[in-house]
Amino acid sequence: MNTDITSRAMLARLSITQWSARKHDKEITAEVCRTHQASADAGRYNKLLVAAESIKAVQSAASAARLTHYKYTLPWRDDGARILPSAAWFDYSKDMREAQDHFWQAVNALVGAYPALVQQAQLRLNGMFRPEDYPPADQIRSRYTWDMSVDPIPAADDFRVQLSDAEVDRIRREIGARTESAVSEAMRDAWQRLYDAVSHIVSRLSDSDAVFRDSLIGNVRDLCGLLPKLNLTGDANLEAARQDVERRLAGLNPQDLRDDKRHRAEVADQARQIQSAMAAYMGGGVS
Repeated sequence: MNTDITSRAMLARLSITQWSARKHDKEITAEVCRTHQASADAGRYNKLLVAAESIKAVQSAASAARLTHYKYTLPWRDDGARILPSAAWFDYSKDMREAQDHFWQAVNALVGAYPALVQQAQLRLNGMFRPEDYPPADQIRSRYTWDMSVDPIPAADDFRVQLSDAEVDRIRREIGARTESAVSEAMRDAWQRLYDAVSHIVSRLSDSDAVFRDSLIGNVRDLCGLLPKLNLTGDANLEAARQDVERRLAGLNPQDLRDDKRHRAEVADQARQIQSAMAAYMGGGVS
């Protein structure tokens, strides 16, 4: 496998932090333990400082951003970075800018409502309300952060220290092996995405009475459009499978599948054939 992907991909990181809006109440915890004659380590009571609905918009915006980040990227290693193919950069940066805007809009709305939310909490928590649990209004925004960065993928020759030739060769081999392993894992992820999408079609359409949304087909269509940009190694088998899915499944009309059970069963069989063919290529990588 050609693992020199430094010119075809980069490493993207996304880090989002949020105010938890929760507080461990030691007094209530102790009271519960006394009431039930339980040991002190039996549990802990965490108060939700503001109504759950009031922070839902921020949480949803953060979750949507992470989903977008994962959509365009592939696994790298365990340091938080993910492989972003250069071919996906334009779409990634556009969608992530929109996700960032939505996140900060939700945060700003929460910050603006924060004084009122604290007042409401006095009634909601009643005897459990403690003013010291709440950050000052002018500091609440600092509890939210958004950090997105893009860095080059380390190259086997990219180290600048004085080493012996033997050490240089060893380090090159180690970097090369790690990169090859990461690329293999990334490609397994790309295969798995397509396999899972087809498997979902098999599962839903095999049951003539199962309810499904239009997104069952729409998600496959979107994935077929994205996969060429995620195909880091130019895997011909993956591209062939993608084209087969695109030709036989991505253009289907969901309502036709609902209305015609015979057609639905035929499509389920076609999807099952694609699923089996993909499983043969993926080998032990199917999960």
